[in-house]
Amino acid sequence: MIFRRFGRKKSNGNGEAIRGSAGPSLITNDVVIEGSVVSPGELHIDGTVRGNVRAKSCVIDMQGVVEGEVVAEEIYVRGRVIGPIRGVHVHLYAGAHVEGDVINESIGIENGAYIYGSIRRSEDPLSEPSMVAPYGRNYTSAIEFSPQDDDTYRPIKVIRPR
Repeated sequence: MIFRRFGRKKSNGNGEAIRGSAGPSLITNDVVIEGSVVSPGELHIDGTVRGNVRAKSCVIDMQGVVEGEVVAEEIYVRGRVIGPIRGVHVHLYAGAHVEGDVINESIGIENGAYIYGSIRRSEDPLSEPSMVAPYGRNYTSAIEFSPQDDDTYRPIKVIRPR
């Protein structure tokens, strides 16, 4: 039979089946999650997450809102993040709204992105200590954080040439 090989399951040589990629996990715009979200793969958020997010890759779309810490290797923000961001590669697109500190190895910021917090480069941002208290309150957000609490806090001021 010519097409027989397409019906076989893949194995790793030990007789164990290999899981194929299932595609990204989706949180649609009518979903509100209260609690932490962890994904070993790609996560697309178009709804609301009130808690911390950890994934290999995270996309926060235009309707997406995260109220907590976002940690991933690749982070794409088109929506709103109220809390710190830690990522190897962080991309903030026009329309992104970030209130919190960003720790990254590399960052791309499009014109029209709003950032209220500090941006700091780190060789290994994923191993940095968490910036959120254990019970989930975020002390680095613009709402609950006052500059008098920490002398190292300096908000970013973007000046665009005319």
